[in-house]
Amino acid sequence: MSNIAVVVIALIIGLLLKQSKRFPENAAATLNLYVIYVALPALVLAEIPKLTFDHEALVPVVAAWLIMIVSALLTWCTARAMDWSREITGALMLLIPLGNTGFVGIPLIEAHLGSGAIPYAILYDQLGTFVALNTYGVIVACYYSSGSTSAAKIVRSIMVFPPFIALIIALATSVFSYPDWLSSALARISSTLVPVVMVAVGLQWRLTLSKEYLSPLVLGLIYILLVTPAIAYLGLWLLGIDGLAAQVVILEAAMPAMISAGVLAMSHNLAPRFASSMVGYSLLIGLVSVWMWRLFI
Repeated sequence: MSNIAVVVIALIIGLLLKQSKRFPENAAATLNLYVIYVALPALVLAEIPKLTFDHEALVPVVAAWLIMIVSALLTWCTARAMDWSREITGALMLLIPLGNTGFVGIPLIEAHLGSGAIPYAILYDQLGTFVALNTYGVIVACYYSSGSTSAAKIVRSIMVFPPFIALIIALATSVFSYPDWLSSALARISSTLVPVVMVAVGLQWRLTLSKEYLSPLVLGLIYILLVTPAIAYLGLWLLGIDGLAAQVVILEAAMPAMISAGVLAMSHNLAPRFASSMVGYSLLIGLVSVWMWRLFI
């Protein structure tokens, strides 16, 4: 559970630095840029070449994409019905469908279901939410931050997005093995992602939010921690799918908001204080709610 400890400690450090007022006002934005341009591409290059794909991987991978599609549609419909601002809608379209299925998800899956469940969790994360972050996530961030519906502009934004470039390079070179020194370097650089992001979240997190943020925050947390895993559970039950893979899918769907999705929202100025609060609150509550879902299944 050391991963969880890193998240909590780094978040507390960020909160303390915010209170100290020693950091400049744009410190969080600078840290977010480091993640987008350095740490996240390093993580892509380090992890994607390790994946193997066969027919047994279909359950978590297909389930991940179907769950994200349904939750994104539900989020969009809710935002339209509630008449939320463009910035809040964009942030929620990133934070609700994209769960923290890797850094938080994998250790929690191991703790609740055992080491035999880890391969399913990795596939759900790496071929599901992680790929979605670098494709769907970029499209959503670009569309809601600029307001442009130009396909050419969105495609151009994706093509120059550093983690997407890293994804293309990783897929193109997956047939080769990295030398040990490069693998070690990528692992060490990518390991800075979560502590740096959580410090940035702490720097921007506000325990009290304006009234316009209260409704989307509460509904967003309900959708992330309750509705999305309920959708996964219902879908698997209707299809008659059970066993370890199904349990992994349900718990992964119950994970808190993805930290990197929060970075994407904040770096595109999509209600950054709201996004950081959503990441922080969903993480703290999610540690308990995931355990409750484990008891249920």
